[in-house]
Amino acid sequence: MPDRTVLLTGFGAFPGVDDNPSARVALDLHDSVGDGWRVHAAVLPVAWKRAHDEVADLVARLKPNLLVHLGVATDSAVVRLETRAVNVLHFRVADVDGAQPTAGEVIPLAPLLLESTVDLSRLAAHARLSGLEVALSDDAGRYVCNATYFASLHAFPDIPVLFIHIPPVSETWPMARLMLTVSGILHLLLA
Repeated sequence: MPDRTVLLTGFGAFPGVDDNPSARVALDLHDSVGDGWRVHAAVLPVAWKRAHDEVADLVARLKPNLLVHLGVATDSAVVRLETRAVNVLHFRVADVDGAQPTAGEVIPLAPLLLESTVDLSRLAAHARLSGLEVALSDDAGRYVCNATYFASLHAFPDIPVLFIHIPPVSETWPMARLMLTVSGILHLLLA
């Protein structure tokens, strides 16, 4: 029986993205098992308040050893390992619940920036050596992805937390390649 749990989240649909590949990748990896670990996947709503509440409930119930969020970056041509999140709420468009904060903080009185608790430089180097095309990014956006990442980094300082942005499904990035890349990153994290 695996003794380590990875909580892997993707996001559901939102305006402009009817079929979010981050949800499909997460769900396809649900219950995958490695050497001493198991993946538990969940799909979060693209609603910043509900998303964090759902993550908090899952963490309390599952007590994961690692928390990995997946999101789609519609303007990205590579898989991005997000190095940090910012404590800023400024959405260009409303989330699926209609919330569109244009000023404020994800967590009042928290620091402006929080960095991933995973050594991403090392992870990216190992990923590239393994043939995985990844890049480091210092901008998780200013939408629900960033808000969820910041809230997780703030709420769970004792759990390694990582956010991975994947590009949309395309000829260059078919679903099978996205799956292999995310699965490869998880294997490297848990090796």
